[in-house]
Order: sequence, then C-alpha cells, then structure tokens
Amino acid sequence: MSTHLGESNEMYLITVLKLSRKAEDGEVTVSRLAEATGHSMSTVSEKVRKLTEKGYLEHEWREGVSLSRKGHLYAGRLLRKRRLIETFLVRMAGYSIYDVHDEACRLEHVISDRLTDALDNMLDYPEVDPHGHPIPTSSGECRRVETTALSELDKGVTAQVAALCSDDADRLKYLHELGFQPDRVVVLLDKAPFQGPLTLDIEGAHVVIAPDLASCVQMKVREPVLMRRNGTENS
Repeated sequence: MSTHLGESNEMYLITVLKLSRKAEDGEVTVSRLAEATGHSMSTVSEKVRKLTEKGYLEHEWREGVSLSRKGHLYAGRLLRKRRLIETFLVRMAGYSIYDVHDEACRLEHVISDRLTDALDNMLDYPEVDPHGHPIPTSSGECRRVETTALSELDKGVTAQVAALCSDDADRLKYLHELGFQPDRVVVLLDKAPFQGPLTLDIEGAHVVIAPDLASCVQMKVREPVLMRRNGTENS
C-alpha cells in the first residue's frame, strides 16, 4: 500500500467492512461500531471523523458510516494480506484453521505488498483461504459469492460448504471436527421446529447441530430453493 494508516485505523476500516456486509443498506451506526471495537462513542466518533476527512469513510451527521471507494479498496488489500497469511500458516506452517486468526491479524499490519505478492505466488495464487473466504485481488477488489447460512436452508436441500464464518476458535474447531470443511457436500435431513436442532448428512456422516452454530456455516446451494441470500464476506 502506498499509504500506511497504522494498525488502529486499519482495524476500523476492516471492522466497518465486516459490519457493512451484514447491514442491509451497507451502512454501520456509530453505536454498532463502538460495540464491535469496545471503544467509547466519543472515541469512535473522533476516529470516524478523521478517517472521513482522509477520504476512507463516508459519514454525515446522524447518518450511518460506510466505506468510500478508497476505503473499500484499502480494506480489501488488508483482507488479502490476512487471508494469504492464513493460507500460508495452514498449508506451510502446520496451523489448523481454528488457530490462525490472531496470528494473521497481527501480521497483516506489518507485511509489505512485496511480501504479500510473494506469498500469493508461492501459494500458486489461491482463490480462497482455508475457511473458504474469497481472497481479494492485489488492488483490493473483493469477489462476492452467493451463499446462504446453513441455518436458513430448507429440509431436503443439498448444498456444499462455502465458508466457516466465525472468529471464535472454539466454534471453528468444533465445526471442523464435525466435518464442516469447504466444498464438502451436506444434506439437510431434518429441521426441528421452534429453533430446534438440524440433522445433517455430511458425506455419509450423521451430524446434529444447533441453529446458532449452523448460522456460522455458509453454503453454496446445489438445488434451486427460495430463501434470503448473503455473501460469505462476514469474518
């Protein structure tokens, strides 16, 4: 990156990017940003003001916060670094998919664009990270993938695991142990009413999972079905 904003500013941009993917209008409230960062409203407001002045955020009085085009590309390049680091750690350094997050978050703020490109080349230009999330381009463009949360699928639907979307290491470990890995085929055998458990077949293995945990698994539907959809970019 030609400009380095520092770790604190970069984490704000990444946080706005993640929260905006979950917001219907793509905007994030200052209060929601304060909750996600653990900072006070005054601290967040000041940070938003400065990043808006620098052209990375867009924010009007009493309106939501969103990334500008400049901010979106900057955040995308950060995500590229993180996801290439995670891919390297899993493929080359013996890490598991559930213990790379903190390491990658630290390193993404310090590695250069040159080293990032070298990692990309060494890893043979992967399109997704070990969790199944698309790796942005060198310019910061983020590819969108049409997916649906496992918890929202209808009984009888067959789908492939697209991505595991959680920063919680224990959740990721448990999901991995259950057999949820990118591209694995899942059949939703039964869905109990009143937020009851889901019964699944994962390539021959019988699995029962709670809806809140199933919401962390994004799926690529293999059969046409009417449902609300979203992207896999929520980590």
